[in-house]
Amino acid sequence: MSSLALILLLAAAPAAPGSATEALQQRAAEVRAELPAKGEPITPPVRAKLEKLLTKTVDLRGMVKAALGPHWDKMTESQRRRMVGAFEKRFRSATTGDVEGYRSTELAYKPEERSGEFVKVPTEMVIQGEPTEVSYAMRKGPEGWRIEDIIVDGVSTVANYRSSFARVIQKDGVEALIARLEKGPQGGGAKASR
Repeated sequence: MSSLALILLLAAAPAAPGSATEALQQRAAEVRAELPAKGEPITPPVRAKLEKLLTKTVDLRGMVKAALGPHWDKMTESQRRRMVGAFEKRFRSATTGDVEGYRSTELAYKPEERSGEFVKVPTEMVIQGEPTEVSYAMRKGPEGWRIEDIIVDGVSTVANYRSSFARVIQKDGVEALIARLEKGPQGGGAKASR
């Protein structure tokens, strides 16, 4: 996943009250309020707070379940918890990779698109002069609107994870995938897309 894709929910376009777009905009306002002034370092406590805010709207368990497909059903609940915990740590780290870029990126929201139980919130970003299409596939549940997939220039983040996870599982098994994610980037194997 692009490290910019999640945080760049930062446009001020009006949205319908209670809509998926409004949920993204509210989270963006919270994130903006926590960003240090340009040029100021991001301290570990600020980074931790940003990571938490950026993933607050993301259904990480839902993303992992979708990425694992039928493998999810074969896992024990303990394995699922470990997998989601390792994935969350990796995902949080990926979302705060380039804070300076977040400030300089332009973003425009487009009209929402409904597809079954999902609502897609398409956006167009201009990142370093290059237009990039990012859509957020969201579903409303008891906790409000949650992101279940992020599609960057037509490429699904969940599909990328599914492909990566499947290769590791086929070669070494689910437990090896969990161990690699728990080790982090230095552990090799299934890496978070950026």
